[in-house]
Amino acid sequence: MSNPLSNEREIYEKIQKENITIHPLIWELIDHHIHNDLYMINLILGSTVLDGEQLGKENAEKVVTHSRNIEKFLESLRKAAGPKDV
Repeated sequence: MSNPLSNEREIYEKIQKENITIHPLIWELIDHHIHNDLYMINLILGSTVLDGEQLGKENAEKVVTHSRNIEKFLESLRKAAGPKDV
C-alpha cells in the first residue's frame, strides 16, 4: 500500500481480535468488481508502458475509466453496506 493509515496495524489487530468479518456476498462483489478493473488496468499498462511504449491518450483514458469504476463501486457498496451515520 502506498499510503497506509497511521493506525493501520492497530486496525488489523482489532479486526482479528474482535473477529470482525465481511459477509460473503460483499466479498463476492469486491472480488468481482475491483479485481476486474484492476486486471484491466494492469493489462493496459502491461501492454504499453512495461513493453517500452508510451501510454497514449486512449489507454490513459481507459485507465482513468477503470479507476473511476472502482471509486463508483466502493461508493455504491458504502451506501448499501457501510455505516449509516457517515
